[in-house]
Amino acid sequence: MSNENRMVKVAYRGYFDDGATFIDQREQPIEFPCVEGWMPPAFIETVRDMSVGETRTVRVAANEAYEERTEERVISVERSKIPAGTRLVVGEMANLEQPDGQTFPARLVELTDEHAVFDMNHEAICKSLNFEMTLLDVSDLPAR
Repeated sequence: MSNENRMVKVAYRGYFDDGATFIDQREQPIEFPCVEGWMPPAFIETVRDMSVGETRTVRVAANEAYEERTEERVISVERSKIPAGTRLVVGEMANLEQPDGQTFPARLVELTDEHAVFDMNHEAICKSLNFEMTLLDVSDLPAR
């Protein structure tokens, strides 16, 4: 039986080839529609024909895992616009906040007296990703 166009509940762990975990959702499973576009293609393809209770591992090659690195995601911020007392260490991650309050992670890559340069490219870029997924439940999509 196909899980296509049904709600699926999945517990999963994502890890790099060296075994280091980058996300662990085994204690807090996620639910999503098994529909193209809702999750990365490898997730949908894998869970589409799994049975409840089944565990599978899927590997996503680096070129499929995340969008390519872009220079548009490297930004320079005037030091005067960074709150005083903010810890700025080149190489460390920081949470940048947009005017609407949304935050996103970025790595500080350069620091001068005038500017701080942040790289917002996802840190998993250029790495293959592995997912160990367990299908916990399948249900009908809510009526629209």
